[in-house]
Amino acid sequence: MAKAISLAPVIVAIILAAFGQVTMKYAMFGSPLPVTSPVEAARNILSRPMVYVGLVFYAGSSFLWLISLSRLDLSYMYPFTALLIVIITFVSALVFNEPITFWKVLGVFLICAGLLSIARS
Repeated sequence: MAKAISLAPVIVAIILAAFGQVTMKYAMFGSPLPVTSPVEAARNILSRPMVYVGLVFYAGSSFLWLISLSRLDLSYMYPFTALLIVIITFVSALVFNEPITFWKVLGVFLICAGLLSIARS
């Protein structure tokens, strides 16, 4: 039970990181960057408010990750970052109408099976 409680900040950190990715994808969705110059690309990116929202999610994720690093072994924590794949696969389908294929579902299943195995160790 104690390990499950100390794993909670790791899970929340992963969820916040996924929200950050989805938020930044939303900021960039439907309007590809012009490939004129790196400065113009940076200006375009930095002019999108949702990019900053995504970065705030990442900051929260990083904060919780650092707290977790002080309490748990990295070799135990790090595999849980694979949950990003699981979360983003389904959220991308819902928000951006990205396809969910048989191979994606199989991959998500295998990731979850591996995470359950690690969580029990």
